[in-house]
Amino acid sequence: MGGKASLYMVLGFSLIFLVAGYNYGLLTNNAVDNNVNYYCETIAHNIAVSGANIAANQVFLNKSWTTGYSNVPFSNGTINVKVENVGANNIKITSTGTYQNITKKVEILLQPSSYAKFAYYMNIFPGSSFLYTGDTITGPFHTQGKLNVQGSPVFQGKASAKNGLKLLDKYTTPKFYGGFESGVDIPINWDVTQTKLAALSGGHVFNYGGAGKMDVRITYNGNATVTYSYSTNGGGTWTPDSTKPLSSFAPNGIIYVEKGNVYLKGTVTGRNTLFVDQSSGVGTGNVYIDGDVLYKSNPLTNPSSQDMLGIVCSNNVLISDNTANRNNVEIDASIFAYKGGLGLVNENMPASGTLKVFGGIVEYQAQNTGTVNGSGKVTNGYHERIIFDERLMLTSPPYFPATDKYEIISWLE
Repeated sequence: MGGKASLYMVLGFSLIFLVAGYNYGLLTNNAVDNNVNYYCETIAHNIAVSGANIAANQVFLNKSWTTGYSNVPFSNGTINVKVENVGANNIKITSTGTYQNITKKVEILLQPSSYAKFAYYMNIFPGSSFLYTGDTITGPFHTQGKLNVQGSPVFQGKASAKNGLKLLDKYTTPKFYGGFESGVDIPINWDVTQTKLAALSGGHVFNYGGAGKMDVRITYNGNATVTYSYSTNGGGTWTPDSTKPLSSFAPNGIIYVEKGNVYLKGTVTGRNTLFVDQSSGVGTGNVYIDGDVLYKSNPLTNPSSQDMLGIVCSNNVLISDNTANRNNVEIDASIFAYKGGLGLVNENMPASGTLKVFGGIVEYQAQNTGTVNGSGKVTNGYHERIIFDERLMLTSPPYFPATDKYEIISWLE
């Protein structure tokens, strides 16, 4: 019995070690296979990401590029890229990378970058103008000229200029807390095709027809209604006031004056864009601020506020010289003035406190909003204060003008 028991014991241990050895070998082989598979998946993923980046760069260089790539050799694998316009000038890039019969896919969505992202954009920065000590830009700043500074103005967002930085003297020390970049080219662009189409399809259009112009008075009432009247003889006579719910007056939030001027005030509810155009000349395409333009729900105290206004005009946004504007004036809006800027109807108006803009200003050329004497006291017009609406980094008023540059808004792997 002892011999048989020993034999059985030897056979049993042999079987155990044989099974264990087989399992250890299987684990080793699986580990190698997993490493190989992981390596191949990583290479395929990297190829897909590379294809997406290459295609995105082509779109940034040429926004009409939709050629894509078909079976392009890359890193011992292949790239396939499809580029398609998915509406509202948005572009979708689908990139697949294949390596050793393993395929990975990357999808990215690009949209035109909105001018609303700027706290202050100045196409022309006059050589005689400077930003001084005490001036603070709370969001992104850009100029297509030189950024002229004196003393220690503060830039809390990123600042950029096409033609560099001009320091008035050796004591000038601007504070760039978001960084400064020179050589950035973002020309002002009057591409309002989408805005016009939206106005014609789901907004409200004021159009006198022919060569005539139509001036319009608009008051936002703070209860989701708007009161308006208009004149077709240069303000000689006006129609009686009409009040309509914004939901039916301009369902998609676009109010479009095809050729004329707008006199604006009131309390804004919801998302709106006021678009004022002209056919020719300088007598139209202006917005006159006749009093405060405020949001009903202040985003500074209520971050969930949905109130947002875009003021888009082909000429100027001008502060009226009237009683309502003699003791401070506030404009809650992102302003886009294509040929002019934010200025005063009467540059000789009395000193009238502070002009506060909550949103941002995009203008062709800086305008005068106040005159200061040698001691720094305002003698005419206003102190100017611009507070950037941080929501504009992620969204914008309906159909607000966009730059000719694209930005990535989603990346799905």
